[in-house]
Amino acid sequence: MRLVRLLGVVVAAAMIGSLVGRPGPAAALPVLTVTPITWNVVGLDSNNVIVGPENFPVGARVCNSGTTAATDVVADFVWDSADAYIDLRPGSQDPISLASLAAGSCRDFYFEVALDRDPAAYTHARRYHIQVASNETGPLSTPTPREVYVERLISQNRNATTDVRLDGVSIPAGGTMTLVVGNSYTIELDGSTATNGYEQIETFVNFPNTIFRIDSVTTTYTANGGTDAQAGSKLYADGCAWVSDPNSPNYRACSGVGKYGGDIVVTYDVTIIGGAGTSQTLNTLICDFSGSSFHYHADFASSARTISVIDPASIAIVKRFIPDPTSAGGVSTLTFTISNPNPNNALSGVGFGDTLPTSPAAMVVAPAPNATTSGCGSPTFAPSAGDAALSFSGGSIAAGGTCTVSVDITAPSAGTYPNTSGNVSHGINAATVSGNTASDTLTVNAPTPGIANAPG
Repeated sequence: MRLVRLLGVVVAAAMIGSLVGRPGPAAALPVLTVTPITWNVVGLDSNNVIVGPENFPVGARVCNSGTTAATDVVADFVWDSADAYIDLRPGSQDPISLASLAAGSCRDFYFEVALDRDPAAYTHARRYHIQVASNETGPLSTPTPREVYVERLISQNRNATTDVRLDGVSIPAGGTMTLVVGNSYTIELDGSTATNGYEQIETFVNFPNTIFRIDSVTTTYTANGGTDAQAGSKLYADGCAWVSDPNSPNYRACSGVGKYGGDIVVTYDVTIIGGAGTSQTLNTLICDFSGSSFHYHADFASSARTISVIDPASIAIVKRFIPDPTSAGGVSTLTFTISNPNPNNALSGVGFGDTLPTSPAAMVVAPAPNATTSGCGSPTFAPSAGDAALSFSGGSIAAGGTCTVSVDITAPSAGTYPNTSGNVSHGINAATVSGNTASDTLTVNAPTPGIANAPG
């Protein structure tokens, strides 16, 4: 009997132990991969290093094939060797962070490599990898070894930049694009090559990564070799199965057959993340390999565009009542001053509204409005006696200038009259950008007995 009981206890304990020790379902986690998306070849003009390109994008695509988002994703550009002629562009962003990468999505991270304009830089190389980590994953990396290699680039007129478009509007060579921090834009680069294209090609705009976040890229070619499955979402098309492993005996050579080029359209979706108050020159580049040499377009210098970056909050409006205080039934002048701090851009389409206070009584435009504007271009501002609201529109302000708007108002009763205007706004690229509001409080005193009210 004791033996039976003992066996029962042992069996029960084993069953409990098996239940307790049995693992539950594995927690869902993001699964990240990191893949290079740019060419390993960079270069300087073959005859004169002072002209031609010096900055090149180097990027990686991070994809999440898991079932949950990866959070706090950080991409870090890491040099694996030293070279005096090759470095990241001074002041460029590294590392680059992303708050969250959703399950089933990808994000491209672009860094900027700059070359020293020195003839000794030819044939130099510097090894690197791009490391990516998140809260849920350990560090991952692009394949190693990998390097950027400095070639001699031959300037040829068979490649050309034919247009740059901002939200569908053509920006001529030498023209300026005005961009607002926090806004997103579509920027299109159009170019052309020899009809049948080349074994290797990379087409891009030199976007500083401290100003531009590249949200997506779409590229089309009329000569499409069909050998690079990702060519339509990159700046770089690998037509001939390029060997980028420095340890391979076939390094920097084709291992297959195929070409990309013809008429090229590269469409960027970008968000402006910085650079307010600055102007930058944007160069475009079409870089290729064909035959046994490397080339770029002869119109490189003449195809540049300029950007001017505006902080939407930088346009400022302030207001003031003078005199303050005034007497009940008296007159005070309400003056608005709007400042344009941008040193390079005039503002157009400037406007604001202001509903006058109704407490402790109704403030209105005085019987003689005396409305004036100065430094505002040719705006619409025509308040009438007794109006309870003001409207200013169609103003323009010179770069670095100010616009002053004034009108006389009156309030019938003693008390304090706090007043806040609407947001000042202006137009950029057919869009309306809002700035700040303006506030001031007018104190109205009861009239002194025996003294008639007088203006002021």
